[in-house]
Amino acid sequence: MPKILVIEDMPDSAELLEKILHRYGHQVLLAENGERGLALIQSDPPDLIVLDILLPDVDAKTFIQRLGAIQADHIPLIACSATAPASIEQTVGKGIFKGFIHKPFRVSTLMAVVEQQLPSA
Repeated sequence: MPKILVIEDMPDSAELLEKILHRYGHQVLLAENGERGLALIQSDPPDLIVLDILLPDVDAKTFIQRLGAIQADHIPLIACSATAPASIEQTVGKGIFKGFIHKPFRVSTLMAVVEQQLPSA
């Protein structure tokens, strides 16, 4: 069962993502901020990370730098944000995110992006 870490500070959004991903057969870890997400990555590395771009404690660029520092930058990252993908890439760099989920999202879009990035069984 693929393990997906959702880093999302809005409880309603986190709960919705968790329910959808569970329904499609994924194990979900939740982190309410970047620091908690980084701790979970070190203790229980996921197969995929869904990252809210606007977190209260760590900006996306810093999070990505810290991901590299803990040698976890090989884990595919999906951005989940109301911000346009071009704006996100301008801030953090092109090619960092393997997919984008624009809020509000359709379940079919979420699952298409997630499934495309998970390792084949």
